Amino acid sequence: MGVNGIYGLSGSGIDVESMVKVGMMSKQNEYDKMYKKETKMSWQKEAYSTVYTDLMNFGMNKLTDYKLQSNMNAKAATSNNENSVAVAANGSAVAMSHTVEVSSVTINAYLMSTDSITRANTDKTAKDSIQLKDVMFKDITSGYTIKGSDQFYAKMTESEDENHNKVYAFSSADGTKTAYVRTQTDNGKVTYQTSTDGKNWTDYTETDEEGKTISPNPITESYSVTDAKGNTKPYAADEVALSFVIDNGTTDTSGMTEEQLASYKKSHTVSFTYAELAGGKTLNDLATAIKKQGLNITASYDSVNDSFSLYNLTGGKDNKISLTMNNDATATLFNNLKLGQSSSGTLGDAKVFGKDVTEEVAGTDGSIKVDGRTYDGITTGKITVAGVTYSLLNKTTDPVTVTVTQDTDAIIDRVKQFVEDYNAMLDELQDKYHETVYSDYGVLTKSQEDGMTKEQVEKWNEKAKSGLLNHDKIIGDIISKMREALATPVEGVTGKYNSAFSIGIDTTNDRGHIKLDDEKLKKVLAAEPNSVYEIFGKLDANDDYNSNGVAQRLGDVVNAGMSKIKEYAGTNTEAADGSTLGSKILEWQNKMSDFKTKMTAFENLLYEKYDAMEVALQRLGMTLNYVTFGQS
Repeated sequence: MGVNGIYGLSGSGIDVESMVKVGMMSKQNEYDKMYKKETKMSWQKEAYSTVYTDLMNFGMNKLTDYKLQSNMNAKAATSNNENSVAVAANGSAVAMSHTVEVSSVTINAYLMSTDSITRANTDKTAKDSIQLKDVMFKDITSGYTIKGSDQFYAKMTESEDENHNKVYAFSSADGTKTAYVRTQTDNGKVTYQTSTDGKNWTDYTETDEEGKTISPNPITESYSVTDAKGNTKPYAADEVALSFVIDNGTTDTSGMTEEQLASYKKSHTVSFTYAELAGGKTLNDLATAIKKQGLNITASYDSVNDSFSLYNLTGGKDNKISLTMNNDATATLFNNLKLGQSSSGTLGDAKVFGKDVTEEVAGTDGSIKVDGRTYDGITTGKITVAGVTYSLLNKTTDPVTVTVTQDTDAIIDRVKQFVEDYNAMLDELQDKYHETVYSDYGVLTKSQEDGMTKEQVEKWNEKAKSGLLNHDKIIGDIISKMREALATPVEGVTGKYNSAFSIGIDTTNDRGHIKLDDEKLKKVLAAEPNSVYEIFGKLDANDDYNSNGVAQRLGDVVNAGMSKIKEYAGTNTEAADGSTLGSKILEWQNKMSDFKTKMTAFENLLYEKYDAMEVALQRLGMTLNYVTFGQS
């Protein structure tokens, strides 16, 4: 159908759609050529990005292992008393024997329940409760409490007519505390009543010198608490809340002013309001709140053994667990937790906590003597001396002998792994470099794909994409330089073995594959134990190529190759990455977009011409009809 939708009105019988398609063929062919070029370049970019990713993996995740002394000169260490001293050696350790004595082991500050936790609430339903309120209180009643000399209580009562009642406290001139109830009736009238015993109430009115009524002061909300012995005591709200200061002893507070000390304690205070306790806060919540202090002190509740514990994650005498209770209710909680100090497998007696009293436990430093030299202040339980790591497990009664030897099997296994990794990387590069080019299989146009099945398109594209990096210069350079890095002798090594080939590595085919002679390498290690590490991991102070080890050189080769790929093709499939190939792709995409616009304009022009022709034919037909039939 044409642009104006009038085709066929003339009765000409011309197939306009076909004529437009024929007219557009040269333009479509031109566009298809651009599409094929852009698509092929995008495929090449994708192929480069795959090589880049694999080179990065080889360089960062593989080659790094072969530069390490701990891998290429692996040592094994043994202790003749592993119950007291466990040992491990790194590549820098010297093959020899050491004499070791453990004077003391590192201990962390540790508190844990000496027995099942006591619940102050003796109700059957609270027997195994993990709620803090049940551990802290036998019973608690919310109300308004006044602490007078005779400990009387005035509690607010509410009813339909007296829903505005409030209790106030007033101190007389002689110090006597009196309770007042303020009642606001429905009509807005306010009255006060007074009582000295909490039972008998009388109307109260007091005025100042100007005759104005004096209102008593309201008291804070308080709670009546029943302890485990059945004794009932009044507490203010803050006295019933959970509140304690926790510290790890690493900050010196002796030089702080009172204001600084108060601020420090506030920042290390763990607290729950009574409302939170009544809302169901548990022993697990307490443990979480302690851990959130960020003091390197962890806490946990063990439901299986009904036990609570606190543990300083860092050992040593300067790393402590310090607890100061801010009220009696909190002290009751911690006393019911029955926390005793655990040290070297022994659990001490439960500590007794009281308000404003600090209870503190500390760890101990480890101390070890190695070959006659003493090392104190060990807080991690481990110390590394001359490449050997000693783990202090138990105090020794007799000297322990530690023997360091070269771990030949581990080194051989590591070189074998290098051979596998090298061959795998080389294979991929060789496959790309020598990949077959199927010249008969080019990029399919959209119209060609529409005439094929999905499977046919996939098989076609598999061949069309083959050989995109065939004899690519960047790939060829990497292959050549990898071989060179492996074969070139390492200058400055201490022994006679100075190349990978001299220790048992050799090529197997013209593609550069290598193999390892295990027995030859074993003899080399027996003669010159440091040779493998020097050949692979040696790093020259001036980064001189000839003086660097094989792994160091290969790393440089890989990095240089990745830089060239990044510059030319980028690191991924995105075109807008500033790479040379990416810029070319964007250029072709812009050309295609502009050409598409021109194609649309040209197509519209063709339709307009055929529209005009149709109109002319129609008018001609009408004229002929008039001439032929109009004059008869």
